[in-house]
Amino acid sequence: MSGVALAVPASLAGIALAAPANAALAPQAVKPATTAPIAATGVAAAAPVSLAQASSSVVVLRYGSTGYYVKVVQGRLHIAQDGSFGPKTLSAVKAFQGRKGLARDGSVGPATWRALGGFPGGGTGGGGSSTGSGSNARAASIAHKYLGIPYVYGGSSPRGFDCSGLTSYVFRQVGKSLPRSARAQQAAVRRVSSPQVGDLVFYGYPAHHVGIYVGGGQMIDAPKPGMRVNKRAVYQPQVSSYGRP
Repeated sequence: MSGVALAVPASLAGIALAAPANAALAPQAVKPATTAPIAATGVAAAAPVSLAQASSSVVVLRYGSTGYYVKVVQGRLHIAQDGSFGPKTLSAVKAFQGRKGLARDGSVGPATWRALGGFPGGGTGGGGSSTGSGSNARAASIAHKYLGIPYVYGGSSPRGFDCSGLTSYVFRQVGKSLPRSARAQQAAVRRVSSPQVGDLVFYGYPAHHVGIYVGGGQMIDAPKPGMRVNKRAVYQPQVSSYGRP
């Protein structure tokens, strides 16, 4: 049975994480685009009620929900990604909420999404989405697995990444081949005027740096020597272009 999306009157503002103090880029976050609510589909075992509710910014997941956003949550909790919000997912969500000091209600609402790193804002919960293609949204989700990996010049594996090594490695996992340098990636992808989840964010022209846009005004990148792969705000004044693999 399809879940019915219930509109929540208050929208959730995007959360931008502050950049490290020694980051090379000046901190001025781009305002995230407002997207239309996306309803998730859920199946209830005992009652014909909606199991996923969409506010203007997030999809709320509960026991019995299914689909893309459940897989995103499962991936961020490092459990099997079967797309079904069952007993194991419920247990993992409650444990995570407990560790983060949140109400252990087992549902994934705005506060839990924030603690998980933010609502992805893209994907294919059904017939597609204007906020990111399926494979690009998966790439953005995969990129979260490499947070904390050290920057290594010329690195293109989980032992260490530079900026273009990270992007090429991540997109290879969703079947997309990217050139090995930031400037070559900038030349190879389709230029777009505003980012969707999974797009590339370029600095300089020709580009000297590249990151992966993950929604909410944030990107994941390998910044520079001495730092690690991290998620931080996109700094609009220095962005030269966005590209879609």
